[in-house]
Amino acid sequence: MGKRLTSRYTLVVHEVTSTTAKIWVGALLPSLAKPHNWQLVVKKVNTEAERKNEEGTEVKTIEHLKAQGDVWERPFDKLNKRFYKVEVIDGLEPGQDYIVEFKARSENDWKILEKAFLTTLPETLPSADKPFTVGVGSCFYTKHDGGRAGQAFEALYRNPKYRPNIKFLTGDQVYLDIGLGLYPLDDEDCQDRVADDYAESWELLRSMLRRGGAWMLADDHEYWNNYPYLKGFNPYLITLDLDKDFRKRWEMAAKQGVQVVQQMKTIRQFNIGNDISFCIADLRSERSKNGFLSAQSFKKLLQWANNLTCPGVLVIPQPLIAGEGDENDKNLPDWKQQYDELITAFQKGSHDIVILAGDVHYGRVSQVKIGNSKNKLVEVITSPMSNLSELNGFAASVPEMPEKRFPMVSIPEVPGNKIDYLGVVTTESNWWDLRFPKERTTEHFMTVDFYRESGSVKIKINAWDVRNMDRRNGLPKAIAGFDIAPITLK
Repeated sequence: MGKRLTSRYTLVVHEVTSTTAKIWVGALLPSLAKPHNWQLVVKKVNTEAERKNEEGTEVKTIEHLKAQGDVWERPFDKLNKRFYKVEVIDGLEPGQDYIVEFKARSENDWKILEKAFLTTLPETLPSADKPFTVGVGSCFYTKHDGGRAGQAFEALYRNPKYRPNIKFLTGDQVYLDIGLGLYPLDDEDCQDRVADDYAESWELLRSMLRRGGAWMLADDHEYWNNYPYLKGFNPYLITLDLDKDFRKRWEMAAKQGVQVVQQMKTIRQFNIGNDISFCIADLRSERSKNGFLSAQSFKKLLQWANNLTCPGVLVIPQPLIAGEGDENDKNLPDWKQQYDELITAFQKGSHDIVILAGDVHYGRVSQVKIGNSKNKLVEVITSPMSNLSELNGFAASVPEMPEKRFPMVSIPEVPGNKIDYLGVVTTESNWWDLRFPKERTTEHFMTVDFYRESGSVKIKINAWDVRNMDRRNGLPKAIAGFDIAPITLK
């Protein structure tokens, strides 16, 4: 589903439930006019032919007319040339496909400006022949993408076998870092810079953002490198470090992007029946010297971990299987109290844990026994969707597979166990391509199939090369050598 339109309006499907969908509609570009009379038309899709032809039965219309007043809001409070509205569509059916059309009235005709496509959450996990599929991606650097990451996702979405029901974007959807030579900016200029970066990223990711529900997380580049810290030498931090007031203005502008555009909340949870429980945790925005979460948010995370009655999926911006970081890049174990409590909770529980994460510019799937329990931890890291380049390209990475035990830091009463690396994403090093100065991970995203088979919950993990399409089937090529057998969860 999803014929290309020429509109540059933004339509994003955010979180969905079994009966609702959150739709972000508006414009991040300052040149687009506000429609005075507009509507969202919701259509139920019942057959594969209807999906292919983008047809369906109209079930609901949300209409806003000029006579009723202007309902548009500002995504950035100092800027009046960009606008948005969030609509929560209710009364939907579980596990059902829908099309949402954004229409504006021109004279007496309603014209489609943009379309979005979504599937509500199912009430229970399906079988292996049609699994509940989750897309996972992180780290999107716009410079040399050209829309290919979004188009690769679109190709999967068009295919009934591989279509992701929902997706998690686990951080660095934008790179907002400040460069050298930029003088301190006022409030409006800060917001303009942040809004421009979002507009560029969202245009390139358009094919992805309007297909399937999205839960987005912040990582450091939604703010600045190694946020909230300004330690270590990094040329992008110099201007921020010179002026505290400027840093505060920039941080407030970045937070509006995180909270309003990406619609982020610190802790979000949903279950698929009694089969699997998801927790999406922003471990970046609330960081302080005391923890990677505030005390209140961390309490909610622990409550989720302690009350699991089925396998749990924790979606976070950075890997859990990691050692301590340094002043240039903090890792989760650097907050020892909260990290220790979380790992201890996983050991005390009765169920396996799946981690979905990004950030580190490599792709890797690991499995390890949690302490002295019978529970296992399966960690899926996927990064990047689009590589850093030129001078920034020196920050590219290749997979790390240290011969250490997990946890890599000492935690009382949690013995370490050998880590089994199940799969890694390939790397590239082309000396003639001056855009990329060092070896780097192949640009990719992953999908994770969740399904029930023989009374058990299972997952199947796939990795997709977003720069190379298979001409035979029109899909992105599978990452070479990435072949992981299905994993049974308890």
